[in-house]
Amino acid sequence: MDQVKNTSRRIHLLRDSVAQKIAAGEVIDRPFSVVRELLDNSLDSGADTIDLYIEGGGIRRIRVLDNGSGMSREDLELCYRPHATSKISAVGDIYNLHTLGFRGEALASIAACAKLSITSAPEEGEPHTLEVRNGTPIRLELSRGTQGTVVDVADLFYAMPGRRKFLKSPGAETSACRRTFLEKALPFPGINLRFFTDDQLKLFLPASDLQSRIVSAFPDQFNPQFLNQVEDEGGHFKIKAILASPSMYRRDRRYIHVYVNKRRIQEYSLVQAVHYAYEELLPGGAFPFAFIFLEIDPELVDFNIHPAKREVKIKNLPEIHHQLVHTLKSHLNRKYNVPKKTAAPAPQELGGGGVFRTTERPYSVPLEKWKTISGAAAEQPFPVEHTAGDTESGSTSPSGGRAAEQSGTQRPAGGSAPEQPTADSETARPEIEYLGQVFNLFLIVRRNDSVYMIDQHAAHERIIFEQLTEGSIQSQNLLVPYEFEVEEDVEPLLRKRIDEFEKIGIHIEQADTGRWRILRIPARFAGLEEELIEALQLQEVSETGFKAKLFADLACKGAVKDGEKLDPYSATELAISAFELEVPRCPHGRPIWFQISRSELFELVGRTQ
Repeated sequence: MDQVKNTSRRIHLLRDSVAQKIAAGEVIDRPFSVVRELLDNSLDSGADTIDLYIEGGGIRRIRVLDNGSGMSREDLELCYRPHATSKISAVGDIYNLHTLGFRGEALASIAACAKLSITSAPEEGEPHTLEVRNGTPIRLELSRGTQGTVVDVADLFYAMPGRRKFLKSPGAETSACRRTFLEKALPFPGINLRFFTDDQLKLFLPASDLQSRIVSAFPDQFNPQFLNQVEDEGGHFKIKAILASPSMYRRDRRYIHVYVNKRRIQEYSLVQAVHYAYEELLPGGAFPFAFIFLEIDPELVDFNIHPAKREVKIKNLPEIHHQLVHTLKSHLNRKYNVPKKTAAPAPQELGGGGVFRTTERPYSVPLEKWKTISGAAAEQPFPVEHTAGDTESGSTSPSGGRAAEQSGTQRPAGGSAPEQPTADSETARPEIEYLGQVFNLFLIVRRNDSVYMIDQHAAHERIIFEQLTEGSIQSQNLLVPYEFEVEEDVEPLLRKRIDEFEKIGIHIEQADTGRWRILRIPARFAGLEEELIEALQLQEVSETGFKAKLFADLACKGAVKDGEKLDPYSATELAISAFELEVPRCPHGRPIWFQISRSELFELVGRTQ
């Protein structure tokens, strides 16, 4: 039997080249890590224009160009060395930071794991170029260039094949670099930024204000009129927030961004504070779109606990959490007029919180749009000449005016839908008197001895949902296949569900690693391609519930929104269609309307009938 020989492991010092490569892994693990560090340096340099170029997902090449303060020859001789920094001089300086970078690890880590080239020139000085391989300089000489810096990082992890095999596909790495670019761009709206992928301009973010920067960064997500800016301050900190209307929400926290001193951080308690502020305005399981920018006294913040500075210690975190909830909640309740509960009508009749919406720039939804997205056009057009505020007691409504009081059907007790039209008249429709729209959200309708407040978004959402789920699905080929990128971990899910997608008229195929294309969709999905792509990637939904979840989300995206001003014709058609629904709730469970009867209204104001 062989005996195991015990050998004493003597302590020794690692060679500098080995130690540097190991240390580099704490800061640089994927291309987006390089992007993060280089953009930090450019932003700290005072640049007002920054360009980012990536090739092959950043694995082949990353270049960052800025017009900042630049570096002299003496700076270049030191910048690639471990712990070289211009940001701090003593330990105490890290508790009074006003820059993004400070520990002097970025360029040293990059130089240890990639081919690094830097060309830089200060405002008054000659440009020089430095090249570094394996942490060792091989060239430093006069060059050409203007004030600013160009950093070129090529062949990432070329000398570390073990680490390189853990990188994801070029498409996935490109997506990660893009997210990092946007993450860095948001808190610096006054800087011009451009993002190029394989020499193609993908994003241009011109200098602007904070709200405009968010809209230009996510053009497919936001309409400026649905965003509001909120500002407040407390002891040793300031709050600035860009908040979206509660009518816009997601089933994940992806668009709750929290920044502290211009750094994006992962701090659950602050994300939770945003959710608390919106909880009365959103259905269960929904999360808002909110961008929170906190400026905190540097002495109360420590970013030195994480190499990538994503985690932070905040001394006055409970105070900030409390103030953030209060600030956001106060604004939302005031802006969207969350009503106080009263004895009558009962809370369950109030539609789960009654979120109201106002806008300074209302706009009409054309009849053509209403017909397209709902298919609920009237059988015979009719003129409508009144809106809320100019309706006389003897005026005629589009569906019969005062005759509606006598001929309309009575709503059953218990909150169920009104009675449906009788079979002997296929064209019979509920007769109502449309009184107008309030807060650009609720349609006020009189039917029999009751007044209804109909949530236009919830009603339209249910109507579209019913249309999507009824009858056979007819697909149509797209003239040009619709391509989209996905993360690498989403691809197995798409492959697994291809057959399920086919059953509901959606045909997709893989174009390349990280890239897919849609070839055929149901005709009723036309115009909702972006929303469809987002829904296809839902991972938290089981196969059995996927179809209902997909249709519910598409219906939500396609429905008229909180804040859209409807013309009387479209509003009347929407109200009539809402009364014809068998289920008076949106696909996500919120009530479509609440009702108050004539007797209840008289009782509320203390009158006798």
